Amino acid sequence: MTDSAAASPVASDGATTRPVDRGPASLTVLHVEPDPRSAELLAAFAAHVGGRVAVRSVGGAAAALAAVDGADCVVTEQRLPDGSGVELVERLKRTAGDLPVVFHTTCREERMEARAFGAGADAYFEKRPACGQYERILDRLRALVEERDPRRSEPAEPTSVAGSSALSETVRSEE
Repeated sequence: MTDSAAASPVASDGATTRPVDRGPASLTVLHVEPDPRSAELLAAFAAHVGGRVAVRSVGGAAAALAAVDGADCVVTEQRLPDGSGVELVERLKRTAGDLPVVFHTTCREERMEARAFGAGADAYFEKRPACGQYERILDRLRALVEERDPRRSEPAEPTSVAGSSALSETVRSEE
């Protein structure tokens, strides 16, 4: 894997982005993740399927970027250096309304999952070393974005890894 700083331009505000054609199949994901390795993994998978990932490690700045940068959706960790993912979701729902928000977190407590959905999260994925995990997250993000804007929907190749299906694993989401 390449060094994300070398492979991606860094904006003056510290966000790492991967530019992409903004055609109908593109997806701009705001990833709020304090762990550089996790951020790099999602960025690599998103770039592979034609997305751009803006990586931020602070909750307040992430909310501002979501409104200004035109993110299609947000992926957040629960444990943030300046707050929590639940607090971030609450702010995003107030400022960005219908913006899809997905948790990808190390928090494995059912109580935290319930709080995330109560704040307005659209899906909740636990971080674990599982084949196809990032593909399932991106599949869910695309579905959420297309659900909110049917004009963006177009036939696409499945992004699941060979031998793994997006339907083969139960993914907790509020539908």
